[in-house]
Amino acid sequence: MREAVKAERPGIVSADRPREGPFADLVSRIAHDSSALDGFTFAYSELGTEGRRGLIRAVVQDIPDPGGALGALLAVESDAALAADLAGLLRRHGQTQGYATLKRRQSGGEACLIRPGLGFAYELLRIAWNDNEIELIEVESGLEMNLVAAEDRASVSATVELVAPFLWHHIRRDGALPDGVERFAGFFSVT
Repeated sequence: MREAVKAERPGIVSADRPREGPFADLVSRIAHDSSALDGFTFAYSELGTEGRRGLIRAVVQDIPDPGGALGALLAVESDAALAADLAGLLRRHGQTQGYATLKRRQSGGEACLIRPGLGFAYELLRIAWNDNEIELIEVESGLEMNLVAAEDRASVSATVELVAPFLWHHIRRDGALPDGVERFAGFFSVT
């Protein structure tokens, strides 16, 4: 007797499924629905390496603006290779909707890059320097946007252009940046 062959259920990255369907709708909700965000990141973190790679591909292929979803995945990724891949994709595809502040002093200054974080909070990357040497690099999470004074706001592109050489110098000298800095990669993407 011949057994019936059960057709496999198409995977999440099936090439012949519609590109802006329920998956894209779910991912678009993560920006303002904390339960959707929790479910999305939990499901991702429960997948094996190949499953996580597949979900990352689906996000890049199906989501018109995948930056927020890539950032959410990067925030929960523990595998160094996948985190590096996500940071690269975020630089390439992330249209970071963020803000910058800049305070200059005679021989130094302080700059902050502020990005939407998980749920309704914001994350801040603070870089302070004196005499062309970085004194402080830190990431703060869970901030409310109203904590940033409007008079301190600066151009994101000008701030990034100012701090990028400091960060490269720090990497060459000290080897690594603090954990969490990779989530700000979208600010440094070439547009």
